[in-house]
Amino acid sequence: MSRRPLAFGAIFALAFLLSFATFGAWSLATPLYASPDEPTQVAHAAAAVRGQLVGTTITSDANALTAVSVPRIFATGWLTARCYAFRPTVPASCSPSIPAPTETVRTTTYVGRYSPLYYLIVGLPSLAVVSTTGIYLMRLTSALLNALLISVALLVVALWSDRKLLFLGVAVAATPTAWFFGGMVNPSGFAICAAVCLWTSGLVLVLEHADRPPPALVAVVAGATALLLLARPISPLWAAITYAALGLLGGRRAVAGVWRSRAARLAALPLLGCAAFALWWVDTKHSFDLTAVAPAPASESDLHVLGMAAGHTWGWLQQMVGVFGWLDTPSPLLTYGVWFAVVAAFALLAVVRTGARRAAVLLLLVAAVFAVPIALTYAEARRLGMNGQGRYWLPLAVGVPLVSVALVEHTGMGARVRSRVALTVSIAIAVADIAAFVEAIRRYAVGVTGPADFLVGTWHPPLGLLGAAVAGSTAFAALLAALAYGVHRGQGPPVSAAVGPPPTGDPSVPTLAVAAGGGG
Repeated sequence: MSRRPLAFGAIFALAFLLSFATFGAWSLATPLYASPDEPTQVAHAAAAVRGQLVGTTITSDANALTAVSVPRIFATGWLTARCYAFRPTVPASCSPSIPAPTETVRTTTYVGRYSPLYYLIVGLPSLAVVSTTGIYLMRLTSALLNALLISVALLVVALWSDRKLLFLGVAVAATPTAWFFGGMVNPSGFAICAAVCLWTSGLVLVLEHADRPPPALVAVVAGATALLLLARPISPLWAAITYAALGLLGGRRAVAGVWRSRAARLAALPLLGCAAFALWWVDTKHSFDLTAVAPAPASESDLHVLGMAAGHTWGWLQQMVGVFGWLDTPSPLLTYGVWFAVVAAFALLAVVRTGARRAAVLLLLVAAVFAVPIALTYAEARRLGMNGQGRYWLPLAVGVPLVSVALVEHTGMGARVRSRVALTVSIAIAVADIAAFVEAIRRYAVGVTGPADFLVGTWHPPLGLLGAAVAGSTAFAALLAALAYGVHRGQGPPVSAAVGPPPTGDPSVPTLAVAAGGGG
């Protein structure tokens, strides 16, 4: 049977369809307002698209709370979720019905000082549909936005990279936490997916195309950077660390080569503008004036406070992989075991097999994933308390599996070994993803101490419990299967300077492939 490369547009469409289905499965299989901060995120998004970008200051600019006016249905999220939030043994069926009246009411939000880009996008459905359907549509809009970012990352690998194992690198970087928050109304998912896209495209640029950067690849790097900068208040720090790591991995020659390109110089000014706006917004809107949660007492020594911050590391690592509900429902041990084993194996192989300079950069990145969250939490502990979460640090942490995979494959991994690695990792990740997804559904249906047969639960998502489980599991499995197949088929050299796809039938195109009809 003959084979032909799949057109690049079709690759993107397939990647987007499967990514959106995966994010959408989380959107529809999770009770409304059942994710951290979603009640206040929904209220702010509904207010932002109605012109209230920050809201009315309460008391002072240093107060995280701002007042906004929105339809009642977007202002009562906490009343809906409070019976089971932080109580993992309580099913979501305890939740009262979301009030139907649509009159405008005044409420408060503690994320009103965040950068408005994400909220202006996901809040759009609330203008047209003022009902629970509108909230689901806001989630699906967030899912669509994040699916686009993941799909672009995969398209970059298909179009410009000969490191086809990066397909699986994206899958490892996109932990269950990324899928969960990416399907909710929450900018954390947006920041994580933008970071995945930036790390992926940046690695392909500096490691493979620094001498002759394709303008479209430079545009992807710049676009992902701009979106990351505008995602959350802490995002400029993640963008700066990412650029520093990419520059060190590529080396002086790669940095100089990229900068010599006209595309990079053209992108520099808009990026500086985005960075300036992000920093201006954080400063003038007091985005870091957050709600305090049990600040560390003044009587505690600095060393003790530092130890308290470091003591949260294991919890943060778990949250980076997957803790659901209001951070009250951990993933199965299988999920954690698979993720930590896969990331550790790739990182160890990369350190052993790559050059000393790049191994040192990877080790510094790993150290930063541990040290930076501890340092940031320690710095704010007396003002805000220990309020860090794994999702906040994940835009930095996704660089570890992506850099590790890129360095491992750069050492000359054979096609047969690469295919075996892809098959093994894809099966392991698919099983771990599905296990986490099913456990999250079970938590909402019967509680974490309920029966294993969650289909007997009293809470049901729009698709039904069985439908949600099948849809989510199928989406995960299909996406991982497609990526593994892409690794297996992508054995040619990269399209080093293409802006668009080469003619169909070119045997050198390193893309996903499908069996053509006919033959014999």
